[in-house]
Amino acid sequence: MEIWAEVSPSKNPAKVAAVARSIRGLPDVVNVPEAPLGKPSAHAIAVSYLVAREAVAHGVANIRLLDINANALLSLVGAAQLLGLRGVVLLQGDPPKYGRSVAELSTEAAVKLVKSKGLRVELGAILSLAKPVEEQAKRLAQPIDFFLATRLWSPRQLGGVVQEARRRWGKRIIPYIVIAEADNRKLLYETLRGHQPVYEPEDLPRVMKELVGLVDGVLVSSPLSEKTLREALKAAKEAKEELVIGKQAAMD
Repeated sequence: MEIWAEVSPSKNPAKVAAVARSIRGLPDVVNVPEAPLGKPSAHAIAVSYLVAREAVAHGVANIRLLDINANALLSLVGAAQLLGLRGVVLLQGDPPKYGRSVAELSTEAAVKLVKSKGLRVELGAILSLAKPVEEQAKRLAQPIDFFLATRLWSPRQLGGVVQEARRRWGKRIIPYIVIAEADNRKLLYETLRGHQPVYEPEDLPRVMKELVGLVDGVLVSSPLSEKTLREALKAAKEAKEELVIGKQAAMD
């Protein structure tokens, strides 16, 4: 089970470097969202490259399709390939704060276009576990390498079509695990409009244990505190090591 860390974008080089150093050696993969809530910053591809290099991890960047046309998409994915990122996540995103939406490409059309050009970058997309099973199955059947799963409230949501896609096509599932300290949990839950459960760092070992065999990683997100992100990643890494030891002991 891989540990993914969501790192917010920033135009401040010192801040980006500081965050990267603080999580060095903890995550396997760094994921950077692009213009969260539609507010622009440094592009996720650049931030992901810088943070992943310093943190000694793989880099994955989100690309907002709402903002770009097909030509721009291919340039951005080409940049990700050039910089050695493991992958990109293609998503629509929130309405832009400045300018008008381009809205030229659906996620499915964007995937098809990138695949047709033979670019050597893994492609990811969002999988909402709140969608009807038929819609989940349709998305999972797309030529997409991995999915960042949202709205996971129970391991039972990961059965059926999700496990079939993992077995049949090798799809990788990485659910968001949103973390906040006790005094910030209510605020973050309300910010997310109740669409995601919010945990405390000490909950991570239990959550990860419940997900063993059902997912391929967890994406640890703590948007309100970089300090909490580091604490959560440390807890996740320790839990991962304990799970590996437990598995080895069971095999002996």
